[in-house]
Amino acid sequence: MSKFLLTVCAFGLLLSSAYAQEKSPEQLREESSRIFGIEGLQTQTFTRFVASGAKQRIGFYADLNPDCSAVGDINVRVTKQPEHGTVETLVTTDYAYYHKENIHVKCNQHKVKGMQVNYKAAEKYTGKDEFDLLILYPDGFARELHYDMTVR
Repeated sequence: MSKFLLTVCAFGLLLSSAYAQEKSPEQLREESSRIFGIEGLQTQTFTRFVASGAKQRIGFYADLNPDCSAVGDINVRVTKQPEHGTVETLVTTDYAYYHKENIHVKCNQHKVKGMQVNYKAAEKYTGKDEFDLLILYPDGFARELHYDMTVR
Protein backbone atom coordinates (compact mmCIF):
# COMPACT_ATOMS: atom_id res chain seq x y z
CA MET A 1 0.00 0.00 0.00
CA SER A 2 1.11 3.57 -0.59
CA LYS A 3 1.63 5.89 2.31
CA PHE A 4 1.51 9.63 1.69
CA LEU A 5 3.59 11.82 3.96
CA LEU A 6 2.81 15.53 4.06
CA THR A 7 5.72 17.91 4.63
CA VAL A 8 5.55 21.68 4.92
CA CYS A 9 8.72 23.51 3.89
CA ALA A 10 9.84 27.13 3.74
CA PHE A 11 9.20 27.44 -0.01
CA GLY A 12 5.98 25.53 -0.24
CA LEU A 13 4.29 22.29 0.43
CA LEU A 14 6.20 19.20 -0.57
CA LEU A 15 4.33 15.95 -0.90
CA SER A 16 6.15 12.67 -0.83
CA SER A 17 5.28 9.03 -1.34
CA ALA A 18 6.64 6.30 0.90
CA TYR A 19 5.59 2.71 1.48
CA ALA A 20 3.98 1.33 4.61
CA GLN A 21 1.85 -1.63 5.56
CA GLU A 22 -0.04 -0.29 8.56
CA LYS A 23 -2.39 2.33 6.97
CA SER A 24 -4.24 2.70 3.68
CA PRO A 25 -3.79 5.82 1.51
CA GLU A 26 -7.31 6.92 2.46
CA GLN A 27 -6.48 6.64 6.18
CA LEU A 28 -3.27 8.63 5.68
CA ARG A 29 -5.04 11.37 3.72
CA GLU A 30 -7.67 11.65 6.47
CA GLU A 31 -4.90 11.80 9.09
CA SER A 32 -3.06 14.50 7.13
CA SER A 33 -6.29 16.48 6.86
CA ARG A 34 -6.84 16.24 10.62
CA ILE A 35 -3.23 17.04 11.58
CA PHE A 36 -2.55 19.82 9.09
CA GLY A 37 -6.10 21.18 8.71
CA ILE A 38 -6.11 20.37 5.01
CA GLU A 39 -9.46 19.31 3.67
CA GLY A 40 -9.75 19.22 -0.08
CA LEU A 41 -8.14 22.27 -1.62
CA GLN A 42 -5.71 24.11 0.65
CA THR A 43 -5.70 27.93 0.37
CA GLN A 44 -2.97 30.17 1.79
CA THR A 45 -2.07 33.87 1.62
CA PHE A 46 1.51 35.16 1.59
CA THR A 47 2.99 38.66 1.71
CA ARG A 48 6.18 39.44 -0.20
CA PHE A 49 8.25 42.56 -0.86
CA VAL A 50 10.07 43.38 -4.10
CA ALA A 51 11.98 46.34 -5.50
CA SER A 52 10.37 48.27 -8.35
CA GLY A 53 11.40 46.76 -11.69
CA ALA A 54 13.09 43.78 -10.01
CA LYS A 55 12.45 40.06 -10.42
CA GLN A 56 11.86 38.18 -7.13
CA ARG A 57 11.78 34.42 -6.61
CA ILE A 58 8.45 33.64 -4.95
CA GLY A 59 8.66 29.90 -4.40
CA PHE A 60 9.96 26.50 -5.43
CA TYR A 61 7.56 23.57 -5.45
CA ALA A 62 8.49 19.89 -5.69
CA ASP A 63 6.88 16.49 -5.15
CA LEU A 64 9.59 14.06 -4.06
CA ASN A 65 9.99 10.36 -3.41
CA PRO A 66 12.05 9.25 -0.38
CA ASP A 67 15.10 8.87 -2.67
CA CYS A 68 14.72 12.59 -3.64
CA SER A 69 13.61 11.84 -7.21
CA ALA A 70 10.58 13.69 -8.52
CA VAL A 71 7.24 11.88 -8.18
CA GLY A 72 6.09 13.63 -11.34
CA ASP A 73 5.51 17.01 -12.89
CA ILE A 74 3.86 19.80 -10.93
CA ASN A 75 1.40 22.02 -12.77
CA VAL A 76 1.44 25.69 -11.66
CA ARG A 77 -1.25 27.96 -13.09
CA VAL A 78 -1.59 31.71 -12.62
CA THR A 79 -5.34 32.06 -11.95
CA LYS A 80 -5.21 35.82 -11.31
CA GLN A 81 -2.56 37.88 -13.08
CA PRO A 82 -0.90 40.81 -11.26
CA GLU A 83 -1.88 44.29 -12.48
CA HIS A 84 1.56 45.86 -11.99
CA GLY A 85 3.97 43.07 -12.86
CA THR A 86 4.35 39.62 -14.35
CA VAL A 87 4.53 36.08 -13.01
CA GLU A 88 6.93 33.55 -14.54
CA THR A 89 6.83 29.80 -13.97
CA LEU A 90 9.66 27.51 -15.02
CA VAL A 91 10.75 23.93 -14.57
CA THR A 92 14.17 23.92 -12.91
CA THR A 93 16.30 22.25 -10.29
CA ASP A 94 16.86 23.86 -6.91
CA TYR A 95 17.27 23.00 -3.26
CA ALA A 96 14.26 21.80 -1.29
CA TYR A 97 14.09 22.52 2.43
CA TYR A 98 13.04 19.92 4.98
CA HIS A 99 13.30 20.15 8.76
CA LYS A 100 15.92 17.89 10.35
CA GLU A 101 13.21 15.57 11.77
CA ASN A 102 11.84 14.80 8.29
CA ILE A 103 12.87 11.60 6.51
CA HIS A 104 13.53 13.73 3.40
CA VAL A 105 16.19 15.88 5.11
CA LYS A 106 18.84 14.26 2.87
CA CYS A 107 17.10 15.94 -0.10
CA ASN A 108 18.36 19.30 1.26
CA GLN A 109 21.90 18.32 0.21
CA HIS A 110 21.39 18.53 -3.55
CA LYS A 111 19.19 20.16 -6.15
CA VAL A 112 15.95 18.44 -7.14
CA LYS A 113 13.52 18.89 -10.02
CA GLY A 114 10.59 21.19 -9.38
CA MET A 115 8.72 24.29 -10.46
CA GLN A 116 9.99 27.79 -9.64
CA VAL A 117 7.73 30.87 -9.57
CA ASN A 118 9.10 34.40 -10.05
CA TYR A 119 7.38 37.80 -9.86
CA LYS A 120 8.71 40.86 -11.68
CA ALA A 121 7.39 44.29 -10.72
CA ALA A 122 6.75 46.84 -13.45
CA GLU A 123 9.45 49.48 -13.97
CA LYS A 124 8.96 52.62 -11.85
CA TYR A 125 5.84 51.19 -10.15
CA THR A 126 5.57 51.35 -6.35
CA GLY A 127 2.58 50.21 -4.35
CA LYS A 128 0.49 47.09 -3.90
CA ASP A 129 -0.02 44.22 -6.32
CA GLU A 130 -1.45 40.72 -6.03
CA PHE A 131 -1.80 37.46 -7.91
CA ASP A 132 -3.12 33.93 -7.38
CA LEU A 133 -1.64 30.53 -8.18
CA LEU A 134 -3.16 27.06 -8.44
CA ILE A 135 -0.62 24.29 -7.82
CA LEU A 136 -1.61 20.78 -8.91
CA TYR A 137 0.59 17.95 -7.60
CA PRO A 138 0.90 14.65 -9.53
CA ASP A 139 -0.55 12.62 -6.67
CA GLY A 140 -3.83 14.53 -6.57
CA PHE A 141 -3.21 17.28 -4.02
CA ALA A 142 -3.83 20.92 -4.94
CA ARG A 143 -3.13 24.30 -3.35
CA GLU A 144 -4.42 27.79 -4.05
CA LEU A 145 -1.94 30.50 -3.12
CA HIS A 146 -2.68 34.21 -2.93
CA TYR A 147 0.28 36.61 -2.93
CA ASP A 148 0.04 40.19 -1.66
CA MET A 149 3.03 42.03 -3.11
CA THR A 150 4.47 45.29 -1.81
CA VAL A 151 6.57 46.98 -4.49
CA ARG A 152 9.05 49.62 -3.30
